[in-house]
Amino acid sequence: MKRIVFLILCLCSVYVWHINLEGSSYQGYEKISLSSGKLLSDYTAKDYQTYYNKVNPLKFNGWRVYVVNDDVKATFITETLFSYYNDGYTPIEYEYKLERKKTSKLGLSATGNIGLKLGKDVPKFKNNLESALKLSADYTISQDEKESYHLKFKVDPGTQVDLYVYGEGKVTNGVAARYSLFIRVEKGGFEVFVVTTEYQRLEKKKI
Repeated sequence: MKRIVFLILCLCSVYVWHINLEGSSYQGYEKISLSSGKLLSDYTAKDYQTYYNKVNPLKFNGWRVYVVNDDVKATFITETLFSYYNDGYTPIEYEYKLERKKTSKLGLSATGNIGLKLGKDVPKFKNNLESALKLSADYTISQDEKESYHLKFKVDPGTQVDLYVYGEGKVTNGVAARYSLFIRVEKGGFEVFVVTTEYQRLEKKKI
């Protein structure tokens, strides 16, 4: 029975229709690597203790900010769209049609009691933390984009083909504290992630 199914696959194309309606936040990416430093999610209790010393001095009003990683280059894989291998003896034609919607090129994360305002518009920190961070213009843009791709290729015997979404971006993170009348009312970590490049990557490898 398995041989019959294999022969059918060899004689005809495999056709897949994949739809991803919403882009996931960067915390849900399969893999993120930084050229230096670490993500906010990797901060340890010792890290926080060290960095909080930078924002502990009292202030009459407003934010004290300590940036740990500033515009650090990041590479990432958002998701593997498919992984297909051919363990037979003849090439198999493969056809893949894809529609994706990328909802935002900007992602935010926060810890402690620093708040976020998330919704259909550009995500923001509460209480105007963006102004205190003095972020570049790239960090104020959020884009909705649609992309369609139609790929047709052969999977050679003894090879595996992986299609995934690869990209590059920038990460800024650190800690902040907000004061009102010399009273600290908020304290925590912040992180801003912006996508600068994103595209599909097709890889073939021997199995």
